[in-house]
Amino acid sequence: MKKKTLTQTLCAAAVTAALASCASSRQAVTLNDLQGEWDIIELHGTVVVPAEGQAFPFLGFDATGRVYGNAGCNRITGAIDPKAKPGTIDLSRLGSTMMMCSDMTVERNVLTALGEVKQYRSLGNGQMALCGNSKNPIVVLQKRK
Repeated sequence: MKKKTLTQTLCAAAVTAALASCASSRQAVTLNDLQGEWDIIELHGTVVVPAEGQAFPFLGFDATGRVYGNAGCNRITGAIDPKAKPGTIDLSRLGSTMMMCSDMTVERNVLTALGEVKQYRSLGNGQMALCGNSKNPIVVLQKRK
């Protein structure tokens, strides 16, 4: 293979990988873009379906870095660093109330997934991806209207 063709191929592969990653600068957003309330619609590629009689899980973010929401059964509260580098977020220290519900499956899955989040990016169409250390979304959020 010619040196020029090999170089072009390697450059194209590097650009493709960068654009596909969760931390891609092309899709990087600031914490201001997270403000408001978001339904948690997907966890690890699986659509979220709350148990009968339980609330739909959601997260809310305000300008001061306060995080609040519901994991399906219990309320979520905590804070993020409002001065964090764009595209990075740490949700591992969120707390929740400790009520017991008849089905804790969604609750456990939401709290576990949020603990893995390290990055975020816009997916467009009012959706946000929360990712770990890979390009694959751990959590997909849909902006509430």
